[in-house]
Amino acid sequence: MQLVIAEKPSVAQSLARVLGARKREDGYVEGNGYLVSWCVGHLVELAAPDDYDPRYKKWSKEDLPILPAEWKYQVSAATKKQFDILKQLMNRKDVSEIICATDAGREGELIFRLVYHQCGCKKPFLRLWISSMEDSAIREGFANLKPGSEYDSLYEAALCRERADWIVGMNATRLFSVLYGRTLHVGRVVSPTLAMVVLREAEIDAFVPEPFYTVNIALSKVNAASGRIKEKVAAESLAGACVGETAVVIKCEHKEKSEKAPALYDLTTLQREANRQLGYTAQQTLDYTQALYEKKMVTYPRTDSRYLTDDMAEKIPGLVNASAWLFAQTAPEEISVEPIINSKKVSDHHAIIPTMSVKKEAIMGLPAGEREILRLVVTRLLASVAPPYRYAETVAEFQCGEEVFTVKGKTVLDAGWKAIEKPEKADKANKVEVPLPELKVGDSFPVLSADVKEGKTKPKAHYTEDSLLSAMERAGAETMPDEVERKGIGTPATRAGIIERLVTRGFLERKGDKKVRNLIPTEKGVALITVLPEQLQSASMTADWEEKLLQIAENGCMVKTGSALKSFVLYLRFPERLPASGWSSLDIWKSALSLYVSIR
Repeated sequence: MQLVIAEKPSVAQSLARVLGARKREDGYVEGNGYLVSWCVGHLVELAAPDDYDPRYKKWSKEDLPILPAEWKYQVSAATKKQFDILKQLMNRKDVSEIICATDAGREGELIFRLVYHQCGCKKPFLRLWISSMEDSAIREGFANLKPGSEYDSLYEAALCRERADWIVGMNATRLFSVLYGRTLHVGRVVSPTLAMVVLREAEIDAFVPEPFYTVNIALSKVNAASGRIKEKVAAESLAGACVGETAVVIKCEHKEKSEKAPALYDLTTLQREANRQLGYTAQQTLDYTQALYEKKMVTYPRTDSRYLTDDMAEKIPGLVNASAWLFAQTAPEEISVEPIINSKKVSDHHAIIPTMSVKKEAIMGLPAGEREILRLVVTRLLASVAPPYRYAETVAEFQCGEEVFTVKGKTVLDAGWKAIEKPEKADKANKVEVPLPELKVGDSFPVLSADVKEGKTKPKAHYTEDSLLSAMERAGAETMPDEVERKGIGTPATRAGIIERLVTRGFLERKGDKKVRNLIPTEKGVALITVLPEQLQSASMTADWEEKLLQIAENGCMVKTGSALKSFVLYLRFPERLPASGWSSLDIWKSALSLYVSIR
């Protein structure tokens, strides 16, 4: 028998059906030579400090830092029953081999390996790596199983991330909570995210609006506007001086421009678009997309790629035509596949696209949230292979006295992809949006009237989930090499959870009556950032860690726990003696401890 372990019950059920395992048992499905079971998230987690020493039940500054000599793990009490089932299945004499079928990524690898090791299992295991829950993709994946050892480096990266986060989070949370007499949750990713929102709010509160003025002149066939003028008196003087004078065309440029079709969605861009258009939170979008994935309607959602692999090119035209029918949309007459195909820009998983398994009649049975997310994914696929949006733009400048006045005009030549993704703009196709007469340099027009308009400078906007996700994606990216695939703080799979954690712990709140609400720091959130040192507020450490974690995943350069802990002590006593040999995990452990030492 082969034991297949998935990450979620729903995924296990889909795998079992394709594999022909039909007999339902308690916690698993059996049949056709397979046992198919599942984890329920993280069944195994790092032990609490008091499991290492009872004195750690009481939070004390004198006991810090807590540095486990040997890492301990515990089975989550809420999921112990399922863990025991997996342990029994692994130890069955008729089970000769195990297939890891958890989500294909860093954390999915960690979930399986921790269960495997906690059960004391020594049996060989293979790895299923798929990006779609379609029956054909599952069959292909099982036909091309890889040795589990090929993913050892990915597991090491996940393990290193987990343990280093524990060192920073556990010690810093206890330290600041003891120092300030209230529970202050501190984390490598959570804290910089909160700091961005607190800093933005401080900038908004400190902003003082400044008035400015523009002068609009009415000519016989067109209106034109001046640049910003600081003083009202000067603007009124200019307006008075222009009336009855002549405005002469000193510049007139006509250019044809185009905008390429947008790339496909990765999880972050889908979350941002759903927040802008539908008001969904990042977590809601992830949940809806995950549900669609498990229903075989879209491909794997937790991806950071916006492209497809080279071998998918031939299938895309057929998928485009089939997808257009789902929501009574029109497929592009000319389908251009090349812009969305690039294997070099695909890491663990390709972009999110609909599958060929989606049936129109099934869409009506979907919950509203899932249906709208599917509509976004389908629409983006159609738009991404459509022709560019083309338009002609005219810019004219008029001289009146010593001031220059400007007017712009735009004509849509071909709505292209915007006819699909932004149909309101397609209605204006081949129409002049701002009518301009034919102009040439030297033409002159009498100024019929002039008026002054007042405006005020505005502060930066409050963060929404859309803009915060974008900021998280860019944070620290400028300090990382171009070849690093994953930048920013968090990952596409974890950013939604980070935002939700900040909200549920009372550091952020959602405010506003509009569909898209603002993220505002609470008094508790501001207080935490006020006392945290710069190192814990900055995304630079996270950016540095992500680079090193990627190196570990690719090169397998993790230092074993024992030697790493010995190096910790060496570093604390003699920093200059720490090896500089490119051991990525050692660098991460070093930064975790040096950070703690500096803030203590």
